[in-house]
Amino acid sequence: MDKKNTNSEINRELLDSISNEQGADFKFYINVIRANFLPILIIFIVALACTFTYLYFAKNIYRSTTVLKIDNPKGSILADPFAELGDYRTERYILNQIEVLKSFYIRDVAATAIIDSLKNNTDYKDFAFLVSKSKDGKISYISPEGLRKSLIGLVSISQKKGLDAVELSVESPSFREAQLITLTYTDIYVSYLKDLSRQDITAVKQFLAQEKEKKFNDLNSAEAKLEDFQKRTGLLILDAQAQNLVATISQYDAQKNAAEIELKASDNGLATLKNEYSKIDPTMYDYVQGVVSKSYVEEFQRQIAEYEVKRDLENSTIKDPAVKEKLTNEANIKIAELRKNLNDKVKQLSAGVLANTPEEKKELSSKLLDAAIQNQALRSKAASLKIFLSKYEGDFAKLPSESIELAKLEREATSAEKLYLILEEKYQEATINERARIANAFLLDPGVDDFGPVKPKKGIILLSGVIVGLALGLAFAFTRNFLDKTIKTPEQIENKGMSVLSWIPNIEGMTDKSIAGSEFIVAIKPKSPIAESFKALRTRVEFSKLESEPIKTILITSSIPSEGKTIVALNLAGTFAQAGKKVLLVDCDLRKPRVHSALGVDRYPGLSDYLFKNVAFEEIVRKTQLDNMSFITSGTIPPNPSELLGSVQMKNFLALMKEKFDIIVLDSPPFITVTDAEILFNMTDGTILVAQADKTPFEAFVKSYVRLSSINPHNLLGAVLNNFNFKTAYGYYYNYYYYYQKQDPKA
Repeated sequence: MDKKNTNSEINRELLDSISNEQGADFKFYINVIRANFLPILIIFIVALACTFTYLYFAKNIYRSTTVLKIDNPKGSILADPFAELGDYRTERYILNQIEVLKSFYIRDVAATAIIDSLKNNTDYKDFAFLVSKSKDGKISYISPEGLRKSLIGLVSISQKKGLDAVELSVESPSFREAQLITLTYTDIYVSYLKDLSRQDITAVKQFLAQEKEKKFNDLNSAEAKLEDFQKRTGLLILDAQAQNLVATISQYDAQKNAAEIELKASDNGLATLKNEYSKIDPTMYDYVQGVVSKSYVEEFQRQIAEYEVKRDLENSTIKDPAVKEKLTNEANIKIAELRKNLNDKVKQLSAGVLANTPEEKKELSSKLLDAAIQNQALRSKAASLKIFLSKYEGDFAKLPSESIELAKLEREATSAEKLYLILEEKYQEATINERARIANAFLLDPGVDDFGPVKPKKGIILLSGVIVGLALGLAFAFTRNFLDKTIKTPEQIENKGMSVLSWIPNIEGMTDKSIAGSEFIVAIKPKSPIAESFKALRTRVEFSKLESEPIKTILITSSIPSEGKTIVALNLAGTFAQAGKKVLLVDCDLRKPRVHSALGVDRYPGLSDYLFKNVAFEEIVRKTQLDNMSFITSGTIPPNPSELLGSVQMKNFLALMKEKFDIIVLDSPPFITVTDAEILFNMTDGTILVAQADKTPFEAFVKSYVRLSSINPHNLLGAVLNNFNFKTAYGYYYNYYYYYQKQDPKA
């Protein structure tokens, strides 16, 4: 009872372990690779072929890269409290400029400029993207809209790590085309920054040019009126006192008009900044204006303006150089002190303004604050000049009546001349300042050097093709191995606790079913490794049961059809015959018999004919080329094979054979498909379960083994793994196997 329970537990453990995978080790992986070497090689070659095909047809891609140095514009010195954020601000500024480079405006202008440059070219063969050629040879350009949209992906813009520089890269089948796009794109951007930096001074210059032209016309008109008056009246000159008064008034009048013109220009510049800032923060201008309009700021500016005007007035009336220098120095000291106080106040106000301003708005806020302060100073100066001028207007009215008209005309002419000269000076100054303004970005590298194709990277692609080919091949091999649930090695059986008597090498190359007797290897090639494997099987069968009576009847069966059990039965019987035993091979597969075809004889008369008593025993026994070996074919296919094999006649037949022969080998049908093998299992002394490597499902084999073991464990001798590829499984050890195989190639 205990023995039966132990046997049941073993069988249950075997069944439970069917779905468990073996622990993967290095040997396992090597075996999988060896078993699938051919498909791995084919996949690898196909991958390499695809890689070479791609490299052959792939177009060379060239890259042109321009490098721009972008400096963060220096704001007002009043922003010094935030100097510790300099690196962060610079990085933010460059990131903002990268977005400007990608903006619609830059792309739109660049697209137009690129196409205009194309039209000046006569050689279009180097342009693959920008120019297309129809079948009739007509040249057409990409549309500005299409190019503008394409520039988003065509131009790669990035900051150089750790530097205040930006790289613009374009890749194209033509280096010349890529270079044209990058250079034009960077030129447009630099020009845009230059125009942006000159925006305020350009507006002032344009205003001064208009005013200069007007005042030139006023000067011509005043001089013409004076000349006409002198011709009509004959009054050519004024007395000395009147001339001095007219000169003084003309001087102040010209300064007042110049101050008013500067104030208008300042108003225009301030309005431009206001419009620019209103797009970002509409409330900022009012806030800055409120700060500038504080009473103490206006008072400082008024006092400075009064001292400057008074200083200039005294300089114009005093003739003594020593006295003039003394008064000028005293005035300059007072003015410098007032300016210092004003700057201190403005610095405090500016720090407060910039402290509440986001980083990206500080530059414009600083410009707006400086412009507002300058505007307020000009306004104070113009007001002071008006006050001083009004004092001299009273003296002018006291001149003799006959001299007033001439004095007015001379005053107008002199004032117009001085004002024109002042405007001319201011205009030239604005022109110089405009030209001095440069963009805060300049070209470091124009990208004119052609370093050859950057794509395809043939080395990397080839290496990738090799890696992908190997990866796909290995993936196929291991996927195939994972999905393949067949038996591959003897160890796979032994690891489940099942006995393996022997394994038979791959015999496909040594047999030809179309040639009779070619599968009887132990007879035709007795010294071959395959024959030695069968001899080893014979030895292990002889010692598989340590009992007083030796094994006489051996059943050869398998789990499923076509696993080579007939070859095993035939050659095992042959080895027993070669060992001096009198052997009988009986084909008990009454459904799909094969012994007769393996030995090249007719199927009948045979076993079934004898059991039905249609023929005598002597008629069914046939001889083989081995002296001690006979065989019986299956005979006529009966309608009831299972009943016939389980009949009394079959039992009597086996008893008779035991008397006549030392060893009887029975070739039976597969165990799972029909019950024939199970019937014969109970009649024989020992049973061998045959499995074919890479064909027999492991689960089916285990179920057959467990079933036979549960019926009679002592009757199950073990398993034989047929058609086993020794080289695939064991690799290195194949050298020894191959050595013995080569001893006698004719064996």
